[in-house]
Amino acid sequence: MSIPAAVSLEAVQKDLAAAMPFAAAAGLILDTAALCANNLRFYVIFQNRQADKFYAEFDCRDYPLLPPTVEFMDEARQVRGLKHLYPNVFHSAPCVCMRYNRKAYGDLGGPHANWRLIDWHLPTPGGGPITSLALMISDMHTKILASSGRMRE
Repeated sequence: MSIPAAVSLEAVQKDLAAAMPFAAAAGLILDTAALCANNLRFYVIFQNRQADKFYAEFDCRDYPLLPPTVEFMDEARQVRGLKHLYPNVFHSAPCVCMRYNRKAYGDLGGPHANWRLIDWHLPTPGGGPITSLALMISDMHTKILASSGRMRE
């Protein structure tokens, strides 16, 4: 499954236009400087209540057909996916264990073999559907605020 990069870019830009006011009001840093058809990635800096910073990358290739891949990384954007980069409220895989994260699906190496990518827009037993980047950022912000620190290696 694949869609043209220009289509993904247009969808991402539309969603981010809605996300930017929320991010600004919530004190999140949203970095879209490198976002283009050849690089469908943007970054968000989240903080918990203890002011720990968490750097997230949203890789939006094939979005909105497929959810983005959301990964935590170091501040320099060189190291990604290690437990200590994650807030302690997500799956210990480590993984943002939500339908809106491509990394969570068993078909792609994630912990949920029973999830189907085609269903990513559907609600979960614990909540409603999260169908836009603005909702994803908001959901992650809420969860990260509740974290008490980082995952342990």
